Amino acid sequence: MIMAEFKKVIFFFFTTLLLAHDSPYSLDKFKPVLEISKLQAPKSSFNPLYSRKYGDFADYSNKYFYLQDRKYMVFYMCGNHNRSELRFKNIWKVGTENKKEMEAEVKLFPLDEKKEFTFLQIHADSTLKNMPTINKPLLRVVWYKKLKGKRSHIWAIIRLGDDIFSRYQKIDLGVMPKSFFDVKISVYKNVLKIFVNGVEKVNMDVGYWGKYYNYFKAGVYLQDDGCAKVLFKKLTVKD
Repeated sequence: MIMAEFKKVIFFFFTTLLLAHDSPYSLDKFKPVLEISKLQAPKSSFNPLYSRKYGDFADYSNKYFYLQDRKYMVFYMCGNHNRSELRFKNIWKVGTENKKEMEAEVKLFPLDEKKEFTFLQIHADSTLKNMPTINKPLLRVVWYKKLKGKRSHIWAIIRLGDDIFSRYQKIDLGVMPKSFFDVKISVYKNVLKIFVNGVEKVNMDVGYWGKYYNYFKAGVYLQDDGCAKVLFKKLTVKD
C-alpha cells in the first residue's frame, strides 16, 4: 500500500515537471521587453488565468506563453480571434521625432490555421480620455495561407485612412521562411518603414494617422479557426 502511494506521488511529480514551462523572463534578453509590456490572452480583456499585468512576468508562464529550449519565447493560441500577445506600454504618434522601433527574430508555425494570423502590430490606443480614439490597427504583419494567388506569404496590412471605413493596402513581404527571420518596424516623422532580413520592403507616409496615439504589439493573433505558434529568438522595442 505504501509503495503504491509512493508510486502515485512520483508519477504526479514527474508529470508536473513535464507539463510545466520555464518563464521567458528567466532569460536576460527578454527582460527589457517584458518589463514594459502586458500579456493579453485569450482575449484583450484581462483573464487572470492567462493574462499578465505590465511588468509582472517573474517566474511566469502558461500554456499559451512560455520558454522553449531555454532559447525561445513562445506564443501559442487556438480559436477564431483569440490571441496571446504582448502589448507594449509606451504610446506615441506617427509624427514622432524620437524614432520608434520594434525588431523581432521570429519563426512561424501556422499549424492548422485556416486563413491568417498576425504576429506584429501597430495599434491605436482606444482607451484615452478626451483624445481621438479608434479601436483599429494602423499595421498588422501577418501570415496568409493564400492571398492574391500566393501561398504562405508574409504580408503588411496597412490602414489607408483614419476612420472605421478606411480601406487597407496589402504589401507582400515575401514567402514565409522555414527558419528564423528578422522583421524591423520603424516609425519616424510620419514615415513607416518595414525591413525583412535587412531589406526595406515598406517606406510609406502615414501622416493621415497623426491624430492617434499608438503602441506596438507582438505575439500571435488568429483571424480564423485553428491554431498557430510563434517563436521569438529576439524581441526588442526602442522608444
